Amino acid sequence: NKPAIQSVWVSLPLRGFICLFVQGISSEARVVSMAFLENYAFFVLILFPCSFHVIHALNYAMFSAGDGNFMLHWTYMNNKLVFNMTCKVTGWCAVGFTENQGGRGMVNYDIAAGGVDGNTTYLQDYWSNTTSAPPKDAVNNFELVEATEMGGYTSVKFERNLTTGESNIDVQFTNNTEVYIAWAMNSNMDADPTASNLGPQHSVSSRGVSSNKQNLIAMAMAAAITPTTTTMTMPSTGGTVSAGDDFMLTWTYSNNKLMFTMKCKTTGWCAVAFTTGDGSGMKDYDIALGGVASGNYLFDYWSTTTTTPSKNEDQNFVITTASEAGGYTTVQFMRDPETSDTNNDVQFKPGTAVKIAWALHTDDGDASISRHTKRGILPNQYTLVPGDGSSAASGLESRVIFAAILATIATYLVS
Repeated sequence: NKPAIQSVWVSLPLRGFICLFVQGISSEARVVSMAFLENYAFFVLILFPCSFHVIHALNYAMFSAGDGNFMLHWTYMNNKLVFNMTCKVTGWCAVGFTENQGGRGMVNYDIAAGGVDGNTTYLQDYWSNTTSAPPKDAVNNFELVEATEMGGYTSVKFERNLTTGESNIDVQFTNNTEVYIAWAMNSNMDADPTASNLGPQHSVSSRGVSSNKQNLIAMAMAAAITPTTTTMTMPSTGGTVSAGDDFMLTWTYSNNKLMFTMKCKTTGWCAVAFTTGDGSGMKDYDIALGGVASGNYLFDYWSTTTTTPSKNEDQNFVITTASEAGGYTTVQFMRDPETSDTNNDVQFKPGTAVKIAWALHTDDGDASISRHTKRGILPNQYTLVPGDGSSAASGLESRVIFAAILATIATYLVS
């Protein structure tokens, strides 16, 4: 295992130019550059005159509760989930994740509890199956980054690998994992991380659980591709189409991801379909169907006729979130432009034009699909991934390769 390269320093002007070049390119290129640097760390120690830093995400997904007294921000990077939780307390602050239906009763809660006790920061991993004091895990899979206490608030930054190998006492996060987010805090008493159980207990009003399940990875990826004024990203494109008040679809293509938001005038299921054909007869429809029932849901279907579509074995549409309000259902989801399931997925290659169809039903379809109550096909064709995507990628790779070539030249100049 190679250690993470936090910063490397030397001092020749040419090598300084190389550093500025690499730092000036996009964040995607820097990720590739860092992979190159980690594989050739012995060159880096000689070659580069300025500081290379591990890439940190600037945009985080967020969950808040308790009238803002609890907030959780998180991002996804390098196969880790990185969290920052804040509680309006000077005692312990905790978050829990569970796949258990309803999220109640503290059943199968994977809990991180931390804080600041005097001059000591702490974070401990717990697992609960009942409402009694949660027992401490033998292995602490939450890694503390830092904790602070200021102005009556406690903030704890920590991270965790997506999977831990302890499926009986840790939630295993995959692309499709959806969890309820639970939270709790103690107003002024810290936990003892050496004790066998979490305590002292939270007050009744200082706890709660999200009303819906959340896909932490998908939400983090969606937040991370949001353009900001302080980070350089690949050019993003997108569009919005609608069918009156019944249906609206918005999409964005950025960082090799397609992000969708579909909205239907219904409290049942809402669906969108893409096809490279003429749109008639539901032939070769790649369908995303979702909504809100006992929890959020989204399913990937493929149809070749007007009969009930077949659910795909590979579910390549990944839900981010879903909501139901004012008689409308809104579903946010993402997909890779190209998948390995070429028989049952439209491949959104650069420049590919598709027809967009839509449908909805007054009832939900998380268990089975009923025939739609409204449907339609939009009149035009739409290109979701721009035709210059391949050239943009080639340019990106070329700049990274050029940086590596400069590094090689510098090797001879200083040898």
